[in-house]
Amino acid sequence: MTGMKKNLITALSTFLVAGSLMSVNAHAESDLPMYFDFGDTVINMNAGSEHTMHMRSKFNYTYHLGPHTSAGTYLECSFKSGTQDVIFHVGADEQAKDVPFYFYIDDAKVQSDGTYDEVLVRVGNAAQVSESVQVELAKKATGTVKKNGNVAMLYNDKDVAMASFSLTNGNGQMATLSLKGVSVNEGSKYFDVVSATDSTPVISESDKAVMAANGFAGVCVNGKYKNW
Repeated sequence: MTGMKKNLITALSTFLVAGSLMSVNAHAESDLPMYFDFGDTVINMNAGSEHTMHMRSKFNYTYHLGPHTSAGTYLECSFKSGTQDVIFHVGADEQAKDVPFYFYIDDAKVQSDGTYDEVLVRVGNAAQVSESVQVELAKKATGTVKKNGNVAMLYNDKDVAMASFSLTNGNGQMATLSLKGVSVNEGSKYFDVVSATDSTPVISESDKAVMAANGFAGVCVNGKYKNW
């Protein structure tokens, strides 16, 4: 009778352990369920969009980005343990088609060994940009606008610099800038660009006059028309 009772207790314990493991596997979207539980491990997003995901971390954590091109690609999160919503942001000027977000435990309670888990963001509508774009100037002349860092310089048909502009993110800092081409709005031409943020143009009065004389009224940033 005693042996039967022991066997019954062992079987019951095995059942409870198995049930517990099945519960973890059923709810965890993670390769490290002892640390993280993600709502998704692969997310489809368009450049210039954001996505909210529910997650749980058993410890404080941090994240690092894999290869990407935009300063507007980042994660909005608490870095703290617990159940929470995090927001993935993909910059409008993101050119990478896949951006991995690596999650690491960053907690004094756990000795870190560099182990990480990953959420992969697949970027649709990635920005198609160029380092230089040919443009039409006054009197049917042909010129070029070229990107130099985060400054766009307009050159005439003899490759002589005429004027330049940049973008600001509104915090007194220069914003990222990538060239797409030229678009027309209400009869005026605009330099079509993409930026990590909803940026505004910065240009000197003398360069503004040169741009206006060649029919350019401003820039189209991430699809929004903005005059000089």
